[in-house]
Amino acid sequence: MKLFLATLCFSTINITVYSNSPPLIFSNIKQILDTQNKYIEITWRYILYKYDHEQAVKCFSDLIRCILAIHAAMIQVENIQWFESHIDTIIKQTEKITIVED
Repeated sequence: MKLFLATLCFSTINITVYSNSPPLIFSNIKQILDTQNKYIEITWRYILYKYDHEQAVKCFSDLIRCILAIHAAMIQVENIQWFESHIDTIIKQTEKITIVED
């Protein structure tokens, strides 16, 4: 698990979260992907060492599924924050309009 978390540190998964902030610019994306691939390979070999091939595939698949679920949750959080921001703006505009009309 620690190896997989280290892989996430070198991951570019946060780039796919859509927000108003500008994306991070990586100076050397190839180096990041190479490092990520090395950690994934080490993780896979460790899982194969600990389990037989079938269990290793299931374990690795579960890790990937977990990461994808976390990523989907991050997108949902971004969407909720976007909606909250827009609702707050609408409420403030409505309050200003009602004050002006009074």
